[in-house]
Amino acid sequence: MEHVTDIDKKVYLEDCKEIVKTTIALENIVLTDHELTILTEEIMDTSLMMGGDYSKENIRNIAVQYVRSNFLPRFKAAHQD
Repeated sequence: MEHVTDIDKKVYLEDCKEIVKTTIALENIVLTDHELTILTEEIMDTSLMMGGDYSKENIRNIAVQYVRSNFLPRFKAAHQD
């Protein structure tokens, strides 16, 4: 059975949010704080599932992949209030 490292997200969330916010802003994507938190947590979870951690490089690389894959319509549809 494979093991996924459990790292306390709360400790890293604000730093990761800033990385994600800066990365998506390069493509003129602006989210509400709530949406940014959800997206950041999704990116953080993706990083762990890939065997990574919450390093600046990992979070930025995954955020770039989200942007390149045109994540916004899917994200907005999945997280409508």
